[in-house]
Amino acid sequence: MIKKLKIQGLKSIDEIILELKNLNLLVGVNSSGKSTIIQSLLIASQNISNDKYNFNGNLVSLGDYSEVRNFNTNAKNINIEIDSIYDKYKFEFFENKDVKITKNNEKNELEFDNGLYYLSASRIGYLDTYEKNIKSVYKYGINGEYCLDYLNKNRSKILDENMVKDDTSLTLYHSVNYWFTYIIGGSVEIQDIKQTDRIKVLFSGKNGIDVRTKNIGSGLSYLISIIIMCLSLEENETLIIENPEIHLHPKAQSRLIEFLIFISKRNRQLIIETHSDHIFNGIRAGISNNEINKYDVSINFLSLDNNYCTVNNPIEIGKRGSIKNCPKDLFDQFDIDLDRMLGL
Repeated sequence: MIKKLKIQGLKSIDEIILELKNLNLLVGVNSSGKSTIIQSLLIASQNISNDKYNFNGNLVSLGDYSEVRNFNTNAKNINIEIDSIYDKYKFEFFENKDVKITKNNEKNELEFDNGLYYLSASRIGYLDTYEKNIKSVYKYGINGEYCLDYLNKNRSKILDENMVKDDTSLTLYHSVNYWFTYIIGGSVEIQDIKQTDRIKVLFSGKNGIDVRTKNIGSGLSYLISIIIMCLSLEENETLIIENPEIHLHPKAQSRLIEFLIFISKRNRQLIIETHSDHIFNGIRAGISNNEINKYDVSINFLSLDNNYCTVNNPIEIGKRGSIKNCPKDLFDQFDIDLDRMLGL
């Protein structure tokens, strides 16, 4: 679990520091640095095991040094410092393609698929059939492409009791379907296609009729990987999710944040990039209703200063979900549009 992240000289970032909690939101206008923060963690993960200069790999591919340094400030090197509950890491990248990595132990909880996980906005959607992970690499895949195969292989896995909302069964498969039903009103069934490298997935709605994934809304396919990965996290592990709201109705988004709050309260860390006011307001409601302590939440609003460098504005939530320090462009478009409709 990551406690603090400091970034210097990377893309639009001159220097920022983020204090991270169990549940973390990255919000802000486009091209303000949200994705760069995520990329800094992926860069660290790509380099942590090999101890070599690597801006281009399976997790993230950004080009050469001249493309990723902050050219607004003429940055001479790029630094990424990460404080976790186990160790402190420092990554220093230089223009000559040297890299210096400092760490105190060999635990490497930043290693991808072994303490740090990532689900991108380009995650897998609906398909006729899904791949089996026969290579046994990246148990969820780079874009969640193996999530359903992981669920199929681990359907009888017993979860920790505190990770189970409905104790009718303690299995991963039961909990996935419990939350899937609660959030979106459906269930999932996975069938092994014998003597092939594929599985078949069927979704059923309230009518109980099984249908192929391509014959239902896209949101279900995008949602299922989030649920599987979150419920499979071990204590103190970190999952980064880009845009969990993709193709989801506002009601489903609101229920999804209830699920994400549930996961984060069980010593699992979530770092979420979002443009959804429903996700943001769901966290405010959770704090207001004492579903989560505000000190376990970090909301970071990213913007650009006059030099086009990223600025982090931590958002403080007060009583009844109020915003104590509301900056311009923080999910204020509804109010702006309402004023336009009223002619104000």
